[in-house]
Amino acid sequence: MTAPMRERDDAHALLAAEVERARAGTGRLVLLRGATGTGRSAALEAATAHANRAGLRVLRARCSPEDTALPFSSVLHLLGPVPEFADVAPGGEDRGSAARLWRLLRSYAESTPLMMAVDDVHLADEASRRWFVEAARRIDRLPVLLVATERSQYDIAPHPAGLAHTLSPSLVRTHALAPLTDEASSGLVRAAFPAAPDRWTADCARAGAGIPLLLHALLDDLDGAPPPAAVPTTCAALYPGSYPAAVSWWLDSAGPATAEVARTLAALEQAAQAERTEREERAAREERAERAERVARADRVARAERFRRTAAPADHPAPRPSRTPPSPHTAHPAPAAHTERCAENGGSAAHAAHSAHAAPAPHAERCAEEGRSAAYAPRAVSAVHATHPARCTEAATHEDQWGGAAPHPAHEDQWGGAAPHPAHADHWGGGAAGHAVYPGAGGAAAQAAHEDQPGGVAARPAHGDQWGGGAAGHAVYPGAGGAAAQAAHEDQPGGVAAHPAHGDQWGVGAAGHAVYPGGGGGAAPAGPGDGLAALVADACGADPARVTGWFTAMTRLGVLRPDASGRPRYAHPLLRDAVLGGWSTARRQEAHRAVAQAMLRRGDHVDAVARQLLGSAPACLPWALRVLRDAAAVAAREARPDDAVRYLRRALREPLPDDLRQRLLTELGSLEYAGADVPAGIPRLSEALDLPASPRDQVRTAIALGTALAGRGEVRTAVAALRRLGSRLADGHADLAHTLQTASALLSDQDQTVRGEAYRWVTETARRSPELVGASGRALLVRYAATAGDITAREAMRRLRSLLTEPADPLAEPFLLGTAAAVAQWADELDEADRLVERGLAGQHPSLLHPMAQALLDTRWDTAAARGAYGVLLATHCGPRARRVGGGPSNADAHALLALVETGRTHEARRLADAFDLHDTPDSWELNRFLYARGVLRSTEGDVAGALHDFLECGRRQSARAVLSPVVTPWRTAAAECRLALGNAQEALTLASEELRLARVWGTPRTLGRALRVLGRATRGRRGLQLGAEAVAVLRGSPAEAELVASLLAHGHQLSAVGERGRGREYLREGAERAERLGNVRLLTHAEHALRTAGARRTSPARTGSAALTGSERRVAELAAEGRTNTEIAQALHLARRTVETHLTSTYKKLGIRRRGQLHEALRT
Repeated sequence: MTAPMRERDDAHALLAAEVERARAGTGRLVLLRGATGTGRSAALEAATAHANRAGLRVLRARCSPEDTALPFSSVLHLLGPVPEFADVAPGGEDRGSAARLWRLLRSYAESTPLMMAVDDVHLADEASRRWFVEAARRIDRLPVLLVATERSQYDIAPHPAGLAHTLSPSLVRTHALAPLTDEASSGLVRAAFPAAPDRWTADCARAGAGIPLLLHALLDDLDGAPPPAAVPTTCAALYPGSYPAAVSWWLDSAGPATAEVARTLAALEQAAQAERTEREERAAREERAERAERVARADRVARAERFRRTAAPADHPAPRPSRTPPSPHTAHPAPAAHTERCAENGGSAAHAAHSAHAAPAPHAERCAEEGRSAAYAPRAVSAVHATHPARCTEAATHEDQWGGAAPHPAHEDQWGGAAPHPAHADHWGGGAAGHAVYPGAGGAAAQAAHEDQPGGVAARPAHGDQWGGGAAGHAVYPGAGGAAAQAAHEDQPGGVAAHPAHGDQWGVGAAGHAVYPGGGGGAAPAGPGDGLAALVADACGADPARVTGWFTAMTRLGVLRPDASGRPRYAHPLLRDAVLGGWSTARRQEAHRAVAQAMLRRGDHVDAVARQLLGSAPACLPWALRVLRDAAAVAAREARPDDAVRYLRRALREPLPDDLRQRLLTELGSLEYAGADVPAGIPRLSEALDLPASPRDQVRTAIALGTALAGRGEVRTAVAALRRLGSRLADGHADLAHTLQTASALLSDQDQTVRGEAYRWVTETARRSPELVGASGRALLVRYAATAGDITAREAMRRLRSLLTEPADPLAEPFLLGTAAAVAQWADELDEADRLVERGLAGQHPSLLHPMAQALLDTRWDTAAARGAYGVLLATHCGPRARRVGGGPSNADAHALLALVETGRTHEARRLADAFDLHDTPDSWELNRFLYARGVLRSTEGDVAGALHDFLECGRRQSARAVLSPVVTPWRTAAAECRLALGNAQEALTLASEELRLARVWGTPRTLGRALRVLGRATRGRRGLQLGAEAVAVLRGSPAEAELVASLLAHGHQLSAVGERGRGREYLREGAERAERLGNVRLLTHAEHALRTAGARRTSPARTGSAALTGSERRVAELAAEGRTNTEIAQALHLARRTVETHLTSTYKKLGIRRRGQLHEALRT
């Protein structure tokens, strides 16, 4: 023996006893059984050595499969050269030969006790095996000990019966050699490497898998690289390669069927590990990028702070205490009584006091770097969550981002838990999506064969073209039993929806049940590894029961070990690599294809099937392309653009016709751009635009390319690309050319020069031939007129509602809906704007770039801001990292900045404002909005001159773009208030008068009331009082609650200033109550200050809003909001029904509502 034997004392004791028994004249068969590599031969060697020392004559033979053709070959090797058998031919077995050999053995035993040692008796020829069995029956009266070793290991292919199968237990002693325990394996490692650390020792023991053969081979290879070098995870790092050779021999001993199962399992595990590693590396890259962004942001904040303290520009005098009365833009410390009142609006106790309290370290430091207060607890509001992966997906996965968006769904790997349910939709269309019918899904599907897809069936035809439109059809995948029901995909309308099953990648469904093809709605209970065993068996064409048994046996042996979920894994990555080393890359790819096909047959989730196809080679299989496209669509719907990109890249490796390649390239380019892989995205879109395709597909690609180019600031290039395609389509496809013209005009909003050219062209065309611009083009003209101050809100909505009733091309409809939604928001038709936004977003596909996708989200944020839903704005804000690719702040950033100011969190607002360097920011309307928001922040901080500069710069930029109306940014009234604070009443009067003129043109209460309020402050006197009162009257009953509060406070201050303190206090109290209900800390602080100035203190607790509810009232209200009746609430809380009614009456009064259905929303704000 070349190495010490451990945990074999019982075998040695047995053999020693049998040797003594043979010396006494009584022989027996001793059978040493064990798996390959467990030390059978070593135990036999030890036994022969002991027999030699005891005086026995030892006869030895090692059986080999090469000698099975010659009868009695093993017996002849054992007994030595027998002259009379020298010429025995293969197949010449007879009973006389067996008798002569038996007599020869007896003659040997007459002179001295014998020990016959036969190694690997399972490889002996049949004649020898029968002779050994017969000898075992007779040697009990002879001094002959027969010791044989026999391989006993569970393999996929069943083995013949063992040597002792027909023998009586009294004639044979059988001993099974167990695998080494971890303790014994660790002892062997320490004996070879005494200084090895515990972790290194444990890794070696696991890689040895309890098999002495493998462990000794590994220790031989590691002799040249002792610790502290880590145990390798690949065989390429081992020298001279004893370990992979031993593993290969171990597999060869198990047979080809077992080797294929073992290597298939290794291939699956390796792919899953590679995917986990890729996700971890991606998360690490994102963390590094985020850390770098935080450092850069903190540096910008620090530089901005130093700049404000030491070197303010000439036109920005350093802030100094203001002696003028506080305005609605002036902040004061919030009283402690109000610190909890804004929590429901996205704030916290600390933020209500301007985040004045220091956060505990180290959390405070981290939060300071991130630009938020340590006390801020983000809230996710799904109703306004940005679903497009282009902007918020990556940032939303980190809890420390601005606004704390909802986390990204967990992506289980191929060894993890159940895969997420897909959002069902066709590949290019929006709207309600159908459900895919997979094997085992249960129920019957009405199937209609596609004419151009052999064997293809669809349960229901889809509506709309491939890239857009209505509901997706129901797809049917190949069923069990070799059914060829396949869903058409490549060139059929609609496409294929995603698999609805909730099973994981290994066949284990929701709640731990295996999914069986054809099983209807039933599911059979299964263990964690049963689904995996069935999958591997199907892929290898093996018996599932044998594969399940092999998993169990290998786990008992130590080759496999269950993971945390109970699924079997190889004990160590090095062992897995050695097992897989016998396969070439092509063979591994074939295994992944076979596994994917097996998954498809049994109805696994489409995402799991596609992940297996990622590791396979292109095979020209129609089902493979369908699966990859379906998986890409599901991943895009679930905001997993990285996964969708991987699937599409793999799909493009398949042989494809040009039109299909063009569509896939468009999807891939859009997703790569959305995932911030701009260098890859735009070239793919350009390549797609150059491929032959249908005109509609070309238009979709051109719009996506234009969106990407405009997002990078290359607006002129984007518009030029759209116009080139439009000129080619002008003759035969005028409607598509109109859509491209509309898209050009919309994209031109990013550049004021290009915008002017685009809208002049659209205006002139509409004047000459209105039919040439289409409904969406005319809607853009309505929007242009609204921003230019040339149309009333009523007239604008009338025109747009008329356009919405006209038939619209699916490609042009998003432009019409997005434009109408924006104008409806400006017109304070907020409910209608919400409906239009939801309708427009439903038609957007996440795999395609479209300018209206972001425009609709912007309108959604505008609507939330118009309602004063500050909590919603902050909860759905993805932070500075989520800004558009071209750089600079987004519309969401501007709204978040304003929401932070309104909720009293000026420290956070300052960090957000300083996170952007506006000097090199490209021109855009988002920049103008951010300038306005920063101006509000500066005014609140007391930097009135700086605020005035921002407001005037915003107005200059807006005027250059012909945006004169205050519906977008009311910069004139904001600048007028700054002029008043600086003592320039005449200039303030001029600005306010001009805004009032434009507001009267537009005619909505919001714009009109704001202009009247500021003009009243600038005018003063009796006329000023009249204008202030008119502002309050105009705003009552409108959705502009914040403007009404500001007008109430301004008018109350006016009345108090002229001596009408009683009436003034009434207005101030009403404004304070409304501000409290709205959660506007800035206005509430201003109201508190004004009330104190007027001689009235509001020291009582909150009387309105959700913060004013008592504990009992809140419990009753929450149950009522859930839909409980008064009787049910009384029973649940053990109250009288009359008490419940009293609590609800008080709750309605405090929340300012009248109906039970308003409770849910009122409790949130």
